[in-house]
Amino acid sequence: MSEPKLLYEGKHICPVCHKETLVIKEYVYEAPKVGKLELSVWECENCGFRVRDVKPFETLTPIKLEYKIETENDLNTIVYRSAFASLIIPELGVEITAGSAYQGIITTVEGILEIIIDQINECNEKTCKDIFEAKEGKKPFTLIIEDPSGLSFIQSEKVVIKKLDNSTQP
Repeated sequence: MSEPKLLYEGKHICPVCHKETLVIKEYVYEAPKVGKLELSVWECENCGFRVRDVKPFETLTPIKLEYKIETENDLNTIVYRSAFASLIIPELGVEITAGSAYQGIITTVEGILEIIIDQINECNEKTCKDIFEAKEGKKPFTLIIEDPSGLSFIQSEKVVIKKLDNSTQP
């Protein structure tokens, strides 16, 4: 696997401490099955403010991924959801749309459920029973990722990939 190539490095004014101590580095990285990605790393040497982001370096075909989680083993499947992708789990009543502060993430299906549990206020085994059952492999569900950038992927032969109909995007 190749190393990321540095495209830009410079110091800027930090949006938090307002000092010219924010180091911005931009890289391009050739990712397997995905293509070229732009990796952004912002770190303030003064206050510790940090931002990390992954964005497409190239435009790909908008896609919709559908993955049926039917066994406990399916929870270990690797998922990359780009910063532009919406995530839907109809059986669990989950719908997360991409926003301006959204970052790409690589994790497992179980990791996605853990993130959802962490983000829901007052989510516990009683109020989020279906999500906890799904996380334990006791409730089958469908993970849907709609990605206008075309970068997201689910590392499984069971995933169904369709061209995204742009009329369904907000």
